[in-house]
Amino acid sequence: MNLLLLLIGSHAWKPAPALTRFARVFAAFSLLSIEMQLVTWLGIGSLHTLPLVNLVLAIAALAVWRPAPDRQPPAAKDRVWIAAVLLVGAVVVALNLGRQLEAADPYHLEKVERIERLGTLAYDPDTASKINVLSSVYEMLLADVRQIPAIGPLAIRLHGIWSLLLWLLAIGVARDLLRNVKAGDADPVAPAARWPWVALLVVPTVFHQLVLVKNDLFVAIPAFVALVWGVTRAGKARPREIGLVLWLAGLAVAIKLTTLPLLVVVGTAILIQRFTEWKAIAAAALGTFAGLLAGGLLFTLAMNVQVYGQLMPVEDIGSINPGVAAVMTGVLRFAISLVDLGRLTPVWWPGRGGWSGTFGLPFIWACGVLLWTSRRIPLARLTLLCVAVYFLAFAVVFPDADISHRLVLAPALLAIGVAVRVVDRGEGIRAWRIALVPVIALSTAQLARSTFLYFMR
Repeated sequence: MNLLLLLIGSHAWKPAPALTRFARVFAAFSLLSIEMQLVTWLGIGSLHTLPLVNLVLAIAALAVWRPAPDRQPPAAKDRVWIAAVLLVGAVVVALNLGRQLEAADPYHLEKVERIERLGTLAYDPDTASKINVLSSVYEMLLADVRQIPAIGPLAIRLHGIWSLLLWLLAIGVARDLLRNVKAGDADPVAPAARWPWVALLVVPTVFHQLVLVKNDLFVAIPAFVALVWGVTRAGKARPREIGLVLWLAGLAVAIKLTTLPLLVVVGTAILIQRFTEWKAIAAAALGTFAGLLAGGLLFTLAMNVQVYGQLMPVEDIGSINPGVAAVMTGVLRFAISLVDLGRLTPVWWPGRGGWSGTFGLPFIWACGVLLWTSRRIPLARLTLLCVAVYFLAFAVVFPDADISHRLVLAPALLAIGVAVRVVDRGEGIRAWRIALVPVIALSTAQLARSTFLYFMR
């Protein structure tokens, strides 16, 4: 209920440029997170009493804040894109309503129930420490949605459709950011078609997180936007915009510490291009701090010290590669898993292979496009560099990189998005554009099979 009021007060429902609307939505998420941290620390109020506060805030925002109207021309319609969105939406609704509410990891729904019961983000001493120390922002939003009178239980059953809408908004941001970046000398204008963007709707790892309750896509969405911004506007954005994007990056990292390479990639892009501009650097630092605060990382660290006597009980969160040999093996396995469609890795290393599958054919196609065009298109080179750095940093640290593609979803989506932009107007790569058709068709067939199996469970 709180989230609904904050979204109304943030004018998220009004037409605006995609990045502006995206920021308004995540501002509502962030404000509710900070409110819940405060009521937990102060012991005053709860999730169930905050609607009164947020009703006042929403009314005040509507009365005082009047954003300038959107002056952008309407986006061109594409029948294939619209049909794909409607089809994916219908499948997600059917899966959400046709199956019991199920989490990929049971602790997600356990945390939702605990937040509902306590009304705060307080730790439960009778619960495993791993469940306590992991960020509660995603589960807090689900708990709040379930509090909506009359329709709350139905709304949380439809968690996949809300994630899909958020993902569509992120794709809109990516299209806007990439529209003004030239993909070669023969590319003076914006993309002509939207149908190639269907590739971002048929990524297996994305689809499975629209079915089962999991926070990886929720984290990947702001991370994806930050990465697209990093390869398109880091060198020319104003300090205010830099602060906004680094807030999104900090928010993603705070919710999921495995996204820390995101700050390395985006932060380095700013430092390299803007290191002499103190306003840009200061905005980046302040934005990062705001994101970490809104994502609850500082709250979690303080609670950990209070309850467990240490900042982060790492042994309860997950393992890391213990030595050089493990690092080399992990990097090799991860590299193979990126392109084997889940077929070779489990055979060569029995027992590997995890939930939500691989990035699938769209990612392999995107790698081909970016490698083919990297010599003459700066955007392709920069994207490959960012993706490689992100992947390498993840694989060096985590031994399960090859079975946890969902944790590095953002850079894979960046590669696909930029490849789509390149083939939409690029010169001399018509074959890659044609190849995208069977890639989308085969990926759609794979998702259709997954849909059938979900209903048969």
